[in-house]
Order: sequence, then structure tokens, then C-alpha cells
Amino acid sequence: MIPNKRNSRLVVLWLYIAIITIGGILTYFLESPDLLSELFFIDVVLTIIVFVFSFKYGNASLYDPYWSVIPFGMLFYWIFLYGSDAITLKTILAIAALSFWSWRLTFNWLRRWKGLEDEDWRYVDLKQKSGKWYLMVNFLGIHIFPTLVVFVAAMPLYFIFMFSSEINWVTWLGFVITIGATILEMTADNQLYQFRIKENNPIAVMRFGVWRYMRHPNYLGEILFWIGLALMAYTPYTTVSIFSGSILVIVTFLLISVPMLEKRLLKSKPGYDIYMKSTWALFPKIF
Repeated sequence: MIPNKRNSRLVVLWLYIAIITIGGILTYFLESPDLLSELFFIDVVLTIIVFVFSFKYGNASLYDPYWSVIPFGMLFYWIFLYGSDAITLKTILAIAALSFWSWRLTFNWLRRWKGLEDEDWRYVDLKQKSGKWYLMVNFLGIHIFPTLVVFVAAMPLYFIFMFSSEINWVTWLGFVITIGATILEMTADNQLYQFRIKENNPIAVMRFGVWRYMRHPNYLGEILFWIGLALMAYTPYTTVSIFSGSILVIVTFLLISVPMLEKRLLKSKPGYDIYMKSTWALFPKIF
């Protein structure tokens, strides 16, 4: 294990350079009539590579940047396959929205991550609870399942590039929602980051800024982003299946992420139960 933060970031950098290179090679050489299946195969192969590195360094948090980086890589996959003809106003809007989301989220992870000695508390908790089954839980639960969720959520990109000339008011609505959602996430994360530095108190409850109105504004922003991306993909030729990914994201947050986090916060932060009673989880409680 490499405790130095700079060296830890170098490990992450080389890992993601490797998977981007391998992803590019697979994209170039693979030829399948089913583009979505081909992309999913590449996605899983790259996830397995990250898993191997996570296992080698004993830190599943090496996967965390993956689900914010891989949708950006998917953009290049569709651009490569559809060519310059697919570069229209609609796809430019999608590229701008997803790039803003991807690099903001990746930056926020890098800012918070302390190095290879720092592993997400959820992974540590799963390791303690699963015991001898942790290797399977790590592979399927921490790596493969999020990859599946993000892949389905990013499927609207396929329709955005397929119907790249079809732009309407719903496209613009989706674009505004994605940008607004990313700004909400950025605001919430920055406020939480500054609060932790200022308070320097691990049991303090964050109730300021946008956190005054909802307990998980960053989760709400994430949900809204994928809904917005699905709206950008809408045309008279698409079906409601474009929303399957955003629905899966909502279910994941409501049934897994929020309950798991709040169970921990109730134990570690005195007064969080009062905060829960006075503030809604994902939607603003104005009064």
C-alpha cells in the first residue's frame, strides 16, 4: 500500500490511462451489429480491470472515479461510431452537459480522497459484514452493480446520437435540467467541503446553504441529471424506456444509498434525528 497522497493519485492516473487506452483499442477492433451490447461488454471488461487494481491495493475506492469517468468515455464511443455527421447542436449540448457533470464529480472525488489508505466507509462496512464473502460482494456489489446502473442511465446517449438531427423544446428542457442539476451538486458538495474544514468536528450536522432545505441535495442533483439526459434523448421515435436508467438511479438512492447513509449518520451525529424530522430527504421543504 502507498500512503503518500501524490503517489496514490499517480496509481489512479495510470489505472485510468490504462482503461481508457484499452477501451479505445476494444472500440476500434470490435465489430458487432449490436452497438449497445458491444459497449456493455467493453464497460464490463474495464470494470474488471479496475476490480483487479482494487483487489491488488486493498482499496475498493479505486473504483469510485470510474462511474463518473466512463460516461465521458461513452461519448467518444458514440462519436467514433457515428462520425462527424452526428456532431449537431443536439449532440454538442449532450457533450457539454455530460462533460460538465463528469469532470466536476471526478474533481470532487479527488479533492476528498486522501490516498490509498482512505477507503469509503461503506466498503469497509461491507467488508466487516460479509466476511469470507467479501470478494464476491466487492466484485458484484461495489464494482459490477454500479457499472450496470450507470450504463443503463447513460443509454439515452445512444438515442441522442442516433437521432442527432431531432431537436425540440424537450431537448432544451433536458439540457437546462442537467446543467441545473450539476450546479446543485457542485454547490452542495462545495458547501459541505467548506463546512467540514470550518467546523473540523466529525459529529457536527450540516444544516446550512442548500442543506437547510433537503438532507441530500447532492443525491437530488444526481437524480435530476439522469432525468435531464433522458429528456434530451426524447423524440417521437423513442419510447419511455429512455427513462429506465433514471428510474433505476432513483430506486438505488431511495433503497440503498439514503438508508445506508442515514443509518450511519443517526449513530455518529447527535441531533441528526431532529434534522431528519424537520427536513425532507430529497425535495426542498421550504417552510
